[in-house]
Amino acid sequence: MKNIFRASLSVAAIFGGLNAFANSQLATTVNSSPLETSSVVAVSVKEADTGKVLYQHNERKLLHPASTLKIFTTSPAMEELGDEYEFTTTFYTANNNLYVKAGADPFLTSTELKNAIKSIKGKGYHSFNKVYFDGSIIDNAEWGIGWMWDDTTNKRMQKFSAYNVDNNLVNIEVAKGEDGVITAKSNVPLPVINSISAGDKDDIFAVRNDWISPEVILVAGSIKSPVKTVQVPLNNLKRYYQQTIMKSIKNAKITLQQPICLEEKVPENAKVLLKIKNPVTPAYEKIFKNSDNLCAETIAKIAGGQKSGETGSFSNQTKMFYDYWQANGVDTKGIVIADASGVSRNNLVTVDFMTNALDKIYVNKQEQFIKDTFAQPGEGTFSNRLLNYRGYVFLKSGTLANISGLAGYVKADNGKTYSVAILIQNFTYPENQVKIFENRLIEEIKKL
Repeated sequence: MKNIFRASLSVAAIFGGLNAFANSQLATTVNSSPLETSSVVAVSVKEADTGKVLYQHNERKLLHPASTLKIFTTSPAMEELGDEYEFTTTFYTANNNLYVKAGADPFLTSTELKNAIKSIKGKGYHSFNKVYFDGSIIDNAEWGIGWMWDDTTNKRMQKFSAYNVDNNLVNIEVAKGEDGVITAKSNVPLPVINSISAGDKDDIFAVRNDWISPEVILVAGSIKSPVKTVQVPLNNLKRYYQQTIMKSIKNAKITLQQPICLEEKVPENAKVLLKIKNPVTPAYEKIFKNSDNLCAETIAKIAGGQKSGETGSFSNQTKMFYDYWQANGVDTKGIVIADASGVSRNNLVTVDFMTNALDKIYVNKQEQFIKDTFAQPGEGTFSNRLLNYRGYVFLKSGTLANISGLAGYVKADNGKTYSVAILIQNFTYPENQVKIFENRLIEEIKKL
């Protein structure tokens, strides 16, 4: 018995020494970085299955999480919706009227809407009195709280609503003819100001000057190729959606007694004519691996609405967030959530909260879920990072101006899996240098 006790003490001493060494190594890396002097660096590393702290630094400082927040807002939504949920756009008829119930489907295309109208015509419906649109699945707030006005023309910063279609983007096709004439055509009926010139490279950008005219798109820069396409977010989602339906009705030669768009909830006695369905699971992958803001925001609102039995809104999605994490034993005191994607500068979290939540995900979902869900090196936002560690590193990145972060899991050489959260903000160094510093921390954890 004494020998066993002594052996146990020896093992404990060895592992205690290893933890102390790892703590010292990580501390040296953090403390010796110029980022620690001029910026705010917060790090938390814990054993994923036990929650035991390996290393923490500024772990209780409230910082901006950027897109790492998606892990913690999407997890409650995934729990509510599950893998079997389908985004559904439904066409009804009642009293010889056509009703379109929008499903906030981030994958819906105008081609699907056009084909639906053709199918309805094929079912023998040649005329309707009126067309009604029901967007009650989520509310009409199309942007998150605290989003920046100068992001309105960033193609990764689309608005979102019940009327999502064509990724909520305008496509501008720029063509240079053999005669040297340059044209710019939009796939939506919006005026385009063409300021493009011929050049020795393709450098085209499209913007909306919302403070002057939000419906006018300016295309500028230079073009070398015969044809290039650029994108800019739609300003009026509902109008484009409704215009697509109305134009499809006209093209299908379906008669409308009153060819105007009206809004009204679908009546209870309405008959289903057709449904367009798209599965939810690809949206989860787009959120975790590609950091898709449209999917993150839409799913959170839909799930919040489903859980509350009401129209999806910011208030019921945030209630879902706090209820979920508190039910899982994760303290959310002081945590501020302003959107689902992490774009808002109003979001505030701690790395301690992040690793506590990651520990719960790890214990509840197990390793296969982590491998299937989080980005590995060579995928999505990690296409060019940590490529030697594929199969060992499963992370979500986050980036805003002067903000960078990582959150997820590292499977170390010692066989243990660690929950890791790194947030860095208020830096003036080039972003790639900050990413290199993050990579170094991950590499040190991997080599434990």
